[in-house]
Amino acid sequence: MPKPYLTIAILFVCYSLIITSCKNQSTLKIKKTVDKSFISEDEKPDSLSPAGIVELQIPSSGSNIYGFSYTANGKRLHPTVVFAHGMPGNERNLDLAQNLRRAGYNVVYFDYRGSWGSEGKYSYSNSIRDVSAVLDFITDSMNIEKLKVDTSRVALVGHSLGAGIALIEGIRNDKVKAIAGISVMNPYTLLQGKEAQSNVIGLEEYISTLGMLETDPETYLKDLMLHLNEYDIESLITSTKKPVLVIDEHRKNDYLEGINKKKLTYRIWDTDHAFTNRRIALSTELRTWLDKNFK
Repeated sequence: MPKPYLTIAILFVCYSLIITSCKNQSTLKIKKTVDKSFISEDEKPDSLSPAGIVELQIPSSGSNIYGFSYTANGKRLHPTVVFAHGMPGNERNLDLAQNLRRAGYNVVYFDYRGSWGSEGKYSYSNSIRDVSAVLDFITDSMNIEKLKVDTSRVALVGHSLGAGIALIEGIRNDKVKAIAGISVMNPYTLLQGKEAQSNVIGLEEYISTLGMLETDPETYLKDLMLHLNEYDIESLITSTKKPVLVIDEHRKNDYLEGINKKKLTYRIWDTDHAFTNRRIALSTELRTWLDKNFK
């Protein structure tokens, strides 16, 4: 027959294992439970200040660029996300915009100069200045109340070419507090090295097929190459104190894996360039990251 103290010890160990197992199961359940109601459920409109859409004409270096703001539900000032689309911008990510609005964010979408009907000439440097013009516009005292913008919580989210533009302008612009890039096109690495010549040829040929862009392919590339050293995204992310999220579908930006994880969240997902099969995951990731950094 076991001694009493041995029986007690065995019972204590078993009890400890049961408690630990329960805690682990509880932790697993907590980790797996993510609130996705902002994706699946419509919201009740605020009676005095419901969610809406405001058409925008924004001056940028003498040209008007066009866009709109999805204003969030409720009269209070809301954190605001500006979307920067790619080249030419077929994937506008407006599903992400609608989802983020239901999560309490304003979302501003616009078309760069010389693209999709916006006035002016399309170029990489112009597109960066256009982002700056949009930021100036939405944080102007004349527009804050109308657009319900909390100027202390403004983020940039860019896709592809727009991701590079968002990172370049967002890191150096004091109005921006956080930046996210989806499938980042980094011109600094794309147009240098062994594959640079073929990349230049491919980009020039592609631009020549895009009738929705008011630009000359050769002029576009000359402008891009002229300022290439200003577009070193790795160096910009390394030097910034702002929170940055990068989600790629490739490993072309895997040099980012060595950057301080306290300010950079870096993901590589198994998907295509448009993130076709990861739209809900992308909405959830963006919302979670924005909530974390905007409290």
